[in-house]
Amino acid sequence: MSEIDKEQPAALAREWRRLRGDFWDLGMLSWIPVVLCGMLWLVFSAGIARDLPIVVIDNDNSTLSRQLTRWLDASPGIAVAAKVASSDAALHRLRERTAFGYLVIPDDFEQKLLGGRQATVQWLYNAQFSSHAGALLRDVRTVSTTLSAGIEMTARVKKGMSGVQAAAQFEPIRTTLNSLYNENTSYEAFLTLALMPAMLQIFIVVAVVTSIGRELRDGTVPQWLASAKGSWLRAIGAKLLFPLLAYVALALLYLLFFSLARGWAVAGSLPALLLSMLLLVLAYCGLATLLIAATLSLRLALSGAAFITAPAFAFAGQAFPLMAMPAPARAWAEALPLTHYLQLQTKYWLAGAPWRYGVQEMLILAGFAIGCGAVGVFLLARRANAPAAWGRT
Repeated sequence: MSEIDKEQPAALAREWRRLRGDFWDLGMLSWIPVVLCGMLWLVFSAGIARDLPIVVIDNDNSTLSRQLTRWLDASPGIAVAAKVASSDAALHRLRERTAFGYLVIPDDFEQKLLGGRQATVQWLYNAQFSSHAGALLRDVRTVSTTLSAGIEMTARVKKGMSGVQAAAQFEPIRTTLNSLYNENTSYEAFLTLALMPAMLQIFIVVAVVTSIGRELRDGTVPQWLASAKGSWLRAIGAKLLFPLLAYVALALLYLLFFSLARGWAVAGSLPALLLSMLLLVLAYCGLATLLIAATLSLRLALSGAAFITAPAFAFAGQAFPLMAMPAPARAWAEALPLTHYLQLQTKYWLAGAPWRYGVQEMLILAGFAIGCGAVGVFLLARRANAPAAWGRT
């Protein structure tokens, strides 16, 4: 057996004993991410927001106004929670979050419609919740447009026009809307598929920083280095191997769950997506190594990890378009591995892109892994073996 073969198992065995002896450290590589990601999935598992409550102020109380109210309530995204008498009562419900909007039907609603004149209903909504507001606005507009079109076409048919002619004159230019890659605009595909890697990158950085940082804090660097026969590369490799294997396995579990159990099949290049997942884990392993090497303090490195990873999803271009960000925000977004991984995931998983569409992002992730990892190993080798670097919190 060669000398290298003897050295590496000693470092790996030491790390494995440490993991087995610490319930929470082992949990960070196994059940804790699964539980937290499962809880996150449960939040968005319905996919589409349904029965969002609104209230109606019906000042007309006519046959058509009641029909409009019934149609609103029958719409899948809307539930008419109550009919109230005034705007004050409606605003009270909005403020206590028992409704997200209210519709005001004027007292001459039916009279104007039957007389061939335009009737205006007023839709007021809580714009603090953009997703709620967008879904409700779409359904309210659909219902009101459908009712309006039905009344207009009925009036024209009564004047002797055929149904086909009435429909053609009412809508001479018809727009057909077709959504791509997330046909039913499911929040499970839009948010959950992106939030899972966002959670994973937090666990990766915290696990690696904690693993190396404890050696520095506890002053056990000589024993750690001795287990690798003095090689910093092997010592750090032993620290990174178990997180790498664990989080790649968790990424595969995430892929299998959503593609097989939830029906979000990979439409593009599966090998490219798998390689992207591996590069994401490697990139954050390298970043975590650099963090602890630069600070030599477990506390400061964990603070840096929180600063970098916790808000990363907000800058990743999923909730707000990357191209519309101001230059400083865009620069910060480009400096995060998660941003580039999510670009790859959206291309390969749902959009059906071939592997060559993501080569640039994969090279960037590889650059993060190699660059941050190499600098981290270099700094640890230069600074971490001195007793002055030990014992910091």
